[in-house]
Formats: sequence, structure tokens, C-alpha cells
Amino acid sequence: MQPWVYIVLLGVCAIAYGLKLPTHSRGGSTEKKSLKETEAALELYVADIERENEEMVKLVSGIKQQSQVSHSALQEQLNELKVQLAEQQQKSAHIEARVAAGETGMLQLAFSHKKEGAESKDEGKEMLPNPTPPVKPEPEPVNSIKMRYPKLFELNEQGKSIDAIAKSSGLQRGEVQLILQLAKQEESM
Repeated sequence: MQPWVYIVLLGVCAIAYGLKLPTHSRGGSTEKKSLKETEAALELYVADIERENEEMVKLVSGIKQQSQVSHSALQEQLNELKVQLAEQQQKSAHIEARVAAGETGMLQLAFSHKKEGAESKDEGKEMLPNPTPPVKPEPEPVNSIKMRYPKLFELNEQGKSIDAIAKSSGLQRGEVQLILQLAKQEESM
């Protein structure tokens, strides 16, 4: 049974017990008045409990509906993600197959070039008495981070704070810190 039923039964028992008690001749009217007041208070209390129970039931049903809606939305998202995962796995398998085919083709091409290169070397040696040595490419100049930001490093060497360097160079504080750290790493290499 629900809690409000117990309260109603308790109230009815209290009223029945009060009616069975012998009434005193002097205080009979005050006892009846007190009994009526108690009965009215109990009825108000029961009505309040019923109203609160109805509100609680509405609240619980609203929460349950919201939970079901969010559960169904999450289930839809999960299904969509499963479909996307399956598509990505198919694409990945297709790409892996293409890469494997490309690697096989490249190996075959390299093998055929090796054969042709070996044959042409043999023929070339017979035709050319002095083969020319291969030309070595010149190394590209090293582009130092200090060369790119001379003003920043000049201010740093003067002992300026990172905030002051950032203001004067027009860079963000994090950028300045990153550039200084990269320069330290570059120097340690």
C-alpha cells in the first residue's frame, strides 16, 4: 500500500478511538471541538500528501520520458557511428588493397629497371671507355630559426621578459615561448 493510505487509516483509528472514549460532562463540548479540529487537520494533511504524491508521480513520469528520449537519441547516434565505422573499414580495406597492388607494381618495375640497368651498364662499358662520375647535389642552406626572428632573439638576449618581447614583436606570448624553445632545441642538435 502507499504511504498516504497508512496515514488515512491511522487518522480513522484515532477518530474511532476518540469517539469511543467516555465523554466528560464538563469538557464534552471542548473535546468535540478538539476532535473536529484534529479531524480537519488530518484531512488537510492527507490532502497535502495526496497532492504531493501526484506531483511526484508526474515528475517521475517526466524524467522517465526524458530518459527514454535521450536513450533513443543515443541509440540512433550509435547506429550512425556503426554505419560510418563499417564504411571506413571498407574504404580502409580498399585503400590497403590498392597500396598492396601499387607496391607489387613498384617492385616489378624496380626489378625490371634493375635488369635493364645491368644490361645497359654492360653495353655502356663496352661503348664508353671513361664513364663520368655522378654529380652530387649541393646541400640546401640551413634555415635557422634565429635567422627568421632576429628581433625576437635580440630582445631575449637583452634580458626582456616574454611578455615584453611579445608586445614589441606583435606575436602572442605562447608563440614567443615556442620559438625560444625551438631555438634551444636547435642549438642542442
